[in-house]
Amino acid sequence: MNMRNLSRSTVLETVTHPYSVIDGKYGRRIAQKVHGDHLIRVVFEEHEDHLLIVTAYPSKPARYLGAYK
Repeated sequence: MNMRNLSRSTVLETVTHPYSVIDGKYGRRIAQKVHGDHLIRVVFEEHEDHLLIVTAYPSKPARYLGAYK
């Protein structure tokens, strides 16, 4: 998260209150939320007693959401 200038609170907000959640590879899920000019994407795994965040990164909304704005 530090390498991508994402705060822990931004990542947790994306997972707990996403704009959308889509299926990813290997049974993982991807939570997405627009934050400022970026789309924050958080790849995570759901386990019985916890969530495992695999990675989080900012992207351009148009790349994944099309004509969102």
